[in-house]
Amino acid sequence: MTYRLCSEQLSSQFHYDYGMRAVKAVLVAAGNLKLKFPDENEDILLLRSIKDVNEPKFLSHDIPLFNGITSDLFPGISLPEADYQLFLEAALECCKNHNVQPTEVFIQKIIQTYEMMIVRHGFMLVGEPFAGKTKVLHVLADTLTLMNERGFGEEERIIYRTLNPKSITMGQLFGQFDLVSHEWTDGIVANTFREFASADTPERKWVVFDGPIDTLWIESMNTVLDDNKKLCLMSGEIIQMSNQMSLIFEAMDLSQASPATVSRCGMIYMEPSQLGWEPLMISWMNNLPEVLQRPNNRSLLLELFHWLVPPALRMLRKNCREVVPTSNSNTVVSLCRLFEMLLSEPVKTSPEEKNITTWIMAAFSFSVVWSVGGSCDSDSRERFSEFFRVIVSGKEENPIPASVGKWECPMDDKGLVYDYYYEFKGRGRWIHWNDNIKNVNLGDKNTKVQEIIVPTIDTVRYTYLMDFCIRYGVPPLFVGPTGTGKSVYVKEKLMNNLDKDQYLPFFINFSARTSANQTQSIIMSRLDKRRKGVFGPPMGKKCVIFVDDMNMPALEQFGAQPPVELFRQYMDHGNWYDLKDTSRISLVDLQLISAMGPPGGGRNAVTSRFLRHFNIFSINAFSDDTMVRIFSSVVPSI
Repeated sequence: MTYRLCSEQLSSQFHYDYGMRAVKAVLVAAGNLKLKFPDENEDILLLRSIKDVNEPKFLSHDIPLFNGITSDLFPGISLPEADYQLFLEAALECCKNHNVQPTEVFIQKIIQTYEMMIVRHGFMLVGEPFAGKTKVLHVLADTLTLMNERGFGEEERIIYRTLNPKSITMGQLFGQFDLVSHEWTDGIVANTFREFASADTPERKWVVFDGPIDTLWIESMNTVLDDNKKLCLMSGEIIQMSNQMSLIFEAMDLSQASPATVSRCGMIYMEPSQLGWEPLMISWMNNLPEVLQRPNNRSLLLELFHWLVPPALRMLRKNCREVVPTSNSNTVVSLCRLFEMLLSEPVKTSPEEKNITTWIMAAFSFSVVWSVGGSCDSDSRERFSEFFRVIVSGKEENPIPASVGKWECPMDDKGLVYDYYYEFKGRGRWIHWNDNIKNVNLGDKNTKVQEIIVPTIDTVRYTYLMDFCIRYGVPPLFVGPTGTGKSVYVKEKLMNNLDKDQYLPFFINFSARTSANQTQSIIMSRLDKRRKGVFGPPMGKKCVIFVDDMNMPALEQFGAQPPVELFRQYMDHGNWYDLKDTSRISLVDLQLISAMGPPGGGRNAVTSRFLRHFNIFSINAFSDDTMVRIFSSVVPSI
């Protein structure tokens, strides 16, 4: 009855399932509870198991409806609070070690994942980026390991392996026959599975699939996700999964999964809107330089976030067009990174500076403009600039909060707020980018016209931002229509203005035919082996990889882009797998810079789980002033 009412009343989502397997999961959970509390009223046990199994998968607006249904079907029954005291103590300590904020939602999701792990051997964490899926898993693994060390409960240590199923071919995932020699080579899943299944140790073992789910590779898992828990390979080998193993899938959505898969897995749904951006900001503030951690500076920063960020995000969502869609959490994290890059150096060199509050305000306003307003197109930039000037002027409608005091770094009224940067010396001042353009020597008569680069406001601004990103290891992404000079700016910077003793630059151009295997071998051919399983550029150097046309690779049948997924595996987990012997490869000292045109035509939309790592800067078509400047410089030299 519960499930019938749910299917009629709740919203329809790809990951909701009310079939027989869902009923069975409730019965298994109720059975476990009955063994634990043999004398408890069975209505309470049943209600508790229905809630435990189903609540994790509902979207926040469906939960009140679900609670309504259960309270109608079980009138007058109130559930006793479950006792998680020891678990929570360990979880809070692990949150602290990970520098993660133990918000109520986050802790609740850890508990739900733990309950799900006990009831089901295969489950999925579903949700948009910045909902905390990966962190929930890592913190839960550490919590159970800590409980085992301290002898709380009967928990075991946890070991896990993460791989992205779309960053390699199907054959490399499960294993394949070589068509020529008729030899069977095992895949990564087969090897991991065999190793975990044959181990006699009591530790819990997780195989984590962090990538888009589609019917092809996940249907091969159906026998494993069933009750017989067997992995059947094409070579005829059958591997029985042990009781300590769990299969865990992390995905953004289940639009490509068949109902057969959805019903076999437990679901835990996570929403970024429930977590919000504040926990991300507080975690970031805990790692700031010591000067910025002083109570008065810290409270000023908090005030600035609460005063400027919500209206700026509202403005962006309501009145601006973005070249690439971003999420609120993504823009706030970009803001944090940018702010830290701007102030790291000045604060280190003069920590006792008396103008530090002015510096914080200036760095913050520059960061808001280039993070929240960083991915806007040219018309939206004008709107955002106007809005920003109004809000910091502190007019009657939105006065400056008393705790911020006077706004000490007003900009000039000429042009846009995007046209200025701040010089952190003494009192500091805003400088127009144009003041930085040096007179250019365009070479002699033999220089080809297409090789001439005329410095303009755009070259100066984007090189300035790129400088910071390279120095502090933050990956930037330049997005804009063709012909705005994205690749030219980056190549100019990497080829001519980089310290060759510290950096090893190289370029990869993506095309519609690029595959993940090609990309991996191109990059591996440039790296040295540091020690067993660890690769990187020559010692003491940092490898800067420029990926041009990042959204060009063709979507495969189910909408994933394997080369992009390969890079995402590196950025999320820092490793790949060897294509021959499936051993794990750790990559160190690599940094990505990428450029792409707006989606459309042959270009595809890149998954937001990858874009979340980047600071996104839009490069818009040239303004008239810039065009005049370029051609008046080039024409006399011809």
